[in-house]
Amino acid sequence: MKDKAKVANETALGAALKNAVQSLSKKSQTEMIAAHVYAKYDVFKQFRPLALGIHETLIAALPQFDAQLVSRMLANHCRRQRYLKALARGGKRFDLALKAVGEVTAEEKAAAERMCQARADKSAPKVEAAPATAPVVEAPVADVAGEASAE
Repeated sequence: MKDKAKVANETALGAALKNAVQSLSKKSQTEMIAAHVYAKYDVFKQFRPLALGIHETLIAALPQFDAQLVSRMLANHCRRQRYLKALARGGKRFDLALKAVGEVTAEEKAAAERMCQARADKSAPKVEAAPATAPVVEAPVADVAGEASAE
């Protein structure tokens, strides 16, 4: 009998938590999901290249969160500069348990390198052209002595 009461209590607590979470803005919910994921999964903390299809695994692992927001958090993670640099280095891809489950392809590596370069170009300080100055023309120096004698 205690098991049924415990399960009912946990279910009610889970429902209450889900309702409280859903009362937050989408941005706040996404940030909360990100904080949870970064704390729970080292593959995210270490910015390792993620396994293909990991979004499905992550959504299944986090049923308490809206699947669309989990996908949004994952997309935000994959756009971060640290993650793009990890992809650009190439190498193995990892699942949630940090097990190698594939390789970064040459095309994915090249695409990540292009994205990193585009961001670097965009954030580089732009050199402003120096304002054009009029050439300095020296005025002829009057010969004071010569002018006086001409009078």
